[in-house]
Amino acid sequence: MQYFYGKTVLVTGASSGIGIAFSHELASYGASLVLTARRKDRLDALAKEIRARFECEVTVLPCDLSEPGGPETLVRAIQEQEVAVDILINNAGFGFNGSFLEGSPEMYQKMMQVNMGALVMLTRLLLPDMVRRGSGGILNVSSMAGFLPIPYFAAYSATKEFVINISWSLWKELQGTGVHVSALCPGPVDTEFMEVAGVDRKKAAFRGLQSPESVAIRGLRGLADNSPLKLSRTLLRIPYLLSKWVPVRLGLLIGGLAMKK
Repeated sequence: MQYFYGKTVLVTGASSGIGIAFSHELASYGASLVLTARRKDRLDALAKEIRARFECEVTVLPCDLSEPGGPETLVRAIQEQEVAVDILINNAGFGFNGSFLEGSPEMYQKMMQVNMGALVMLTRLLLPDMVRRGSGGILNVSSMAGFLPIPYFAAYSATKEFVINISWSLWKELQGTGVHVSALCPGPVDTEFMEVAGVDRKKAAFRGLQSPESVAIRGLRGLADNSPLKLSRTLLRIPYLLSKWVPVRLGLLIGGLAMKK
């Protein structure tokens, strides 16, 4: 996509799943990459592979965004590298499937920090330069889980609703500045997310998983088009529209049946 050619793109959560797919796609479009995640060994391996395949510039900056001050530490490291970020992809995130009381307070704190806090802080820290330059982009990875409250996925679905709402608001606020904003809402994707969240892949609700590559391509296309909301596949328009009309109590029943272990 021409929109990404020659741009420097920061990808969070780049060491696995959709983050890896984003990195490969962006490199194929002629972008330079700044990759961050907790696992340096994985980032180094990904960077080596991308440099060999596409001969593009890749900067690796490991960072734990679940820690207080993580976003600020990352931005300082970017500034020390004298890199100007043109596009931010807030991809880092994780979930938990189970009764709310089964999750530890520490885990929920980290989930809220990664899924919401780091997203807000990185956006706030990097956005001013984009606005000053009159161009830029912010792609926030949300989820179809953000459209309705989901029992046994309660905290995760709530954080992803936050991502959708702030993306819509920023898309409106930034009209006329040259900065694109888009929220990508995937359905179930074939990534490590399932294992981390404790989701049973054999559940009917999670059969027919999408590939990370197809999700990444849809998300990047949505950002290039400045679409405030992008579903990861056309068929998801059906549950998306139903979420607007289904009574909340019915949605809770359906969601609870799908997610209960």
